[in-house]
Amino acid sequence: MTDFDAGTIRELIGGTIAIPAGVLTPFLTDPDSGEPLYPQRASTSESVSRALATAAAVHAGGGWSELPRAERAAAMRGLQAELAGRVDELGHADSLDSGVPRTLTTGLIGAVVGLLEQAAVRIEAGFGHVEQASSVGACDQWQLPWGPAAVFLPWNAPTVTAILKTAEALVAGCPVVIKPSEWAPHFSGAFAAAVRAALPEGVVQIVHGDRAVGAALAEDQRVAAVSYTGGVEGGRAVAQICARGLKPADLELSGDNPVVVLPDAEPAAVVEQLVPGVLMLNGQWCVGPRRLIVPADRVEEYVAALGGALAAVPVGAAADPATGLGPLANEPHRRRIEEQLAEYAARGVPVHRYGRIPELGGHFVRPAVVLTDGAEELTGEIFGPVLQVRTYADVDDAVRIANDHPYGLSGYVFSADRDAARAVGRRLRAGLVTLNSVLGAPADVSRVGSMWGFSGLGQAGLGQGAAFFSGYRFVG
Repeated sequence: MTDFDAGTIRELIGGTIAIPAGVLTPFLTDPDSGEPLYPQRASTSESVSRALATAAAVHAGGGWSELPRAERAAAMRGLQAELAGRVDELGHADSLDSGVPRTLTTGLIGAVVGLLEQAAVRIEAGFGHVEQASSVGACDQWQLPWGPAAVFLPWNAPTVTAILKTAEALVAGCPVVIKPSEWAPHFSGAFAAAVRAALPEGVVQIVHGDRAVGAALAEDQRVAAVSYTGGVEGGRAVAQICARGLKPADLELSGDNPVVVLPDAEPAAVVEQLVPGVLMLNGQWCVGPRRLIVPADRVEEYVAALGGALAAVPVGAAADPATGLGPLANEPHRRRIEEQLAEYAARGVPVHRYGRIPELGGHFVRPAVVLTDGAEELTGEIFGPVLQVRTYADVDDAVRIANDHPYGLSGYVFSADRDAARAVGRRLRAGLVTLNSVLGAPADVSRVGSMWGFSGLGQAGLGQGAAFFSGYRFVG
């Protein structure tokens, strides 16, 4: 059993941290054991209204955006220090909510906390204002905060997403109201304590609840912009609300991401890169590789290499440092993946399963490789440790298969000829295409990708969020 309890789920309204008073029907569970913990929590409508009123007052009074840059940068560094002291607690919380091994959640959060220094530097460097000379005198190009921002978090990496979105909104000058996923609330207590210790009152607040609370936030006229990460259904609902209010919406949704392997690539080298990506966050990773597209005459080599690698991955409890693949986040999610795999099997296509599930009773699934030739009509993303394999006749056929889906988040290309890989990457309908790697990317280039198709609206890339949370104003 976990040593967390319902008291670690906290709302932050103004300067007050409290346990949300509302109780929802679904129970949170321990992913390792499957045991029920306690019901999900929700902030009351009165609490949500107070949070919105506080955010509006902070924005109208310049309680964050009008502070001297040095003070805002110092506050960001203070938040970094407060979060750094709580990395282990936050990693434990995210592991409990997502089933991801605790060693990984802790490492990811620690790395992202370090990025708050960059946010402080951008504030100091003058984000939001450029003075220009003209023939009639000085002119100003401003990039100003839209106003209070509602930030919706996913359940697969709540703390990481909270830090990144909050930092970008604060760089832009927006007060923030955060709504965690009702399935992933446990980070909120430690996060609220860090915010209260480092930032002025009301600059960042946290409310809890399901789609009813989310709709109340998005619909409220005091919310000037909405940033959402999650599934397509939720993204559509947010987009419809924001369209009615003509307010900006940033939506990072799903991605059925293709991996195109050219004929000259070596299976062992490709699989070495591919398997860690397939298992990242237990496969609950929006930019993870989903569909492997290989030459028809080499498919058996790739399936054999994948099978050997996946069979060697230790499946176990999220708290075990030796675990390579933990349980999924919750039982409804586990059940959905098993149903998707059963649907493929019913079509008569090979579904290969690897590894052994521990006898813990939790939300475990065995990793799978599915040969989907012959079941092309099944196009939905499988958000777990599953890789679908398709075969192609030539490169044009491979690109057609890669783009034959409604999403457009990420893509991958492998080839011994980097120029050939770049040429194929240019043709993939995806915002971020990586060559000869899945988890690695060059640190010395700027990477910006749009969400294409059903993958959402907006841009992905470090430092892009501040542009979403702000609007341009020219004075001259």
